Parts: sequence; structure tokens; C-alpha cells
Amino acid sequence: MHSQQFLNIDRLLSQTVFFWQFSAFHSSDYPWRTTHENLSHWLDGLTLAEVQELKRVPEKLTQTLSAFIPEVNDLHALSQLEQLQAAPLMMPKGLDSGINGRKWQQITNLSALGIQYSQPKEQWLEWCGGKGYLGRVLNVASGKPVTTLEWQDTLCHSGQEYADKHQLNMTFIQGDALATSASELIKANQHAIALHACGDLHVSLIQKGIDKSIDAVTLSPCCFHLTQSSVYEGLSALSKQAQIRLSKEDLRLPLQETVTAGKRTQHHREQEMQYRLGFNALLKCVTGNDNYVPVPSIKKSLLSDGFDAFCQWASEHKKLQLPDDVDFSHWLKKGKEAFVVMEKCDLVQQVFKRPLEVWLCLDRVLLLEEAGYNVRIGEFCLKEDTPRNIVIQAKKV
Repeated sequence: MHSQQFLNIDRLLSQTVFFWQFSAFHSSDYPWRTTHENLSHWLDGLTLAEVQELKRVPEKLTQTLSAFIPEVNDLHALSQLEQLQAAPLMMPKGLDSGINGRKWQQITNLSALGIQYSQPKEQWLEWCGGKGYLGRVLNVASGKPVTTLEWQDTLCHSGQEYADKHQLNMTFIQGDALATSASELIKANQHAIALHACGDLHVSLIQKGIDKSIDAVTLSPCCFHLTQSSVYEGLSALSKQAQIRLSKEDLRLPLQETVTAGKRTQHHREQEMQYRLGFNALLKCVTGNDNYVPVPSIKKSLLSDGFDAFCQWASEHKKLQLPDDVDFSHWLKKGKEAFVVMEKCDLVQQVFKRPLEVWLCLDRVLLLEEAGYNVRIGEFCLKEDTPRNIVIQAKKV
């Protein structure tokens, strides 16, 4: 079943690669301007407010775009995953201290699914566990010991201090999840669990877990682009024959699907993107170089100083000298126009982000199945809690 789902998504993504395998940020126009005139004409007629409204209602967006790109309907259907349910955990007061509501919902939901999927003799291995928030819940709810692997020593120390103070059976190990030595932590009678372990980190868990014949794995993958490879290297036998080929930039695409932000956050994002695009257009004119010059992250407070100040700050950071007679209002206008194009390109890309994420997760599912595990894939929480809500659960046959 999973192999057929993977192949179907792969085929449809390959057929529609023109609509998603590009950078919306770097696009001065739609890549399909001359090939799909009806789609281009429809996009031209949309206001920015209409674009943002369509992004908020994915079903309506899918239905609308399917008139121009018929494969969208099948891709949407193939990307629907089961909402996995487990009995809610009753946690003691105060255990959620320092954890925001959305994160707490993710932690308790994933823990409940892990406990439901576990065997009596299994112990917990929390992979890339930070301060051990997930491990706390697992230990309290199941009574089983937890070993937490974490790279940052300060987080290990903080987590161990909390565990000792509250008499939790947790052992923190400072170590590199990518190192060969991390395999020594994995035992056959363990259930490894990871919430949003990034890129190579969760792949390392799967591969090391298979090598050590670990009993079970529960993981929520994230940040597929955080990998040492410059291109995506398929994990399963089936993915090595896939039709689509992915760059590291392509792997960022699923991450660009975000929870609907508040008006203030949305305003800051719009303003920052307009400033970056405007500055980029200004630099192209000044230097004659079409290559994008990346600008570092910016404090949101600096945005209130205006576009002129942003350009001065950015040029100082890049050690560039701007002419004295720059018409900043002209370049800000260019930035705003480029932002509209970017948002409309991203609107079309939007319907391909989840299918691509499911394709990547299915590759992990297939690798586990090839190694002799029973595997299920589904959603462990609502998208409102996190758009990275896919969980993979594997159990040794």
C-alpha cells in the first residue's frame, strides 16, 4: 500500500515539476507565463488579499487550481493521512512548565501514541531530546526509564537537573546523534522516539535503529534540507528509482507551509520580504550582478526604521557602498511588486508542499518496511498545532 502511494505521488510530482521546482523568492515572473496563459491570467487578476485568503483555505485553493492543473486533485487525495488517535494522557500539574500550548499539545499527543504502540519490556530512547520535555511525559505516563540523547551540554545539564529534582527516571547523555558512537545507546528492547528531529538526525536514528534491531520507533520528521548531501539521496530501494530528483533547495519547500500567523507577524513578514526584494533589485542595478546577495537575519525592531535604514544596514553588513543619490521610494516600490509576484508563485507551489513532504516521509516508511518492520504513517496532531504533524511508527515483526 505504501509503495503504491509513493509511486503515485512520485509520478504526479514528476508530471507537474514545472509548477513547484523553482524558487518563488527569486522569480521575476511565473515560470509558466507563456505555457499556461489561463493560469497566468487568473493569477494576474488576484489581489494580495485574495492570495492570502486562498492560502488560508487549502481545500478551496486545491479545487480552484485543479481547473488549471488537473493533477492537483489526485495529489491532494494521495496526501491525506489518517489522524492517529490515542487515549489522552493525564499529566500532573506543573509538568508543562516552560512549554507553550502548541508545543505541549505536540508532546502529549506524540507521547500518547508512543505509549499506545509500546511493549511492556521496552525502555525509552529520546533522540535529540533537548531538555527532555518529551522524556518527562513518557517517564511520568509510562513509569519506564528514559535515556535522552542531546548534543548541547547546557540542555543536558538543565534536563538532568529537572529530572533529579522531580525524581524522574531519566538519564541524559551528551552526544552527537550522527556519530557512530550514538549506536551504542540503541538496544533491541527500546522504543526510540523523536519529535521534530531534523534532516540527517532522524535518518540516523532510523538507520542505526535498523542496524541494532530496535523494537520500535516513533518519530516526527522535520527540516529535510538539513542534510550533508547537496542533493537528496533516496533511502529506500524504491526511491532510488524515483522519477523526481531533489536539490537541497527543493527540500526546503515543505517547511514553507506554516501555521496561519497573526496579523502582526504577517505584517512583519510582508515588510521584511518587500525590503529584501527591494534591496536585491537595488543591488542588481548598482553592481550589474544578477546573483542574489543573501542578507542575514534581522531584528524585527529594525523594520520600523524604514526601508532606507534597512538598505544602509544591509549594505554595511555586506561591505557594499551605495550611491548617495539612491531613490529609495523607487526601489521599495520594486520590492512590493516583486513580493506580489513571489506570493502568487508561492500560491501555486502551496498545493505541492504537502505531497512532497508525504513523498519524503514515505521514503522513510519504505526503508523501515524493507528492514522487516510493520509501519504506519499518520498525523499526530492538528495542523493548527504544527504543520509538521506527520508521525511514523515502526514495530519490529
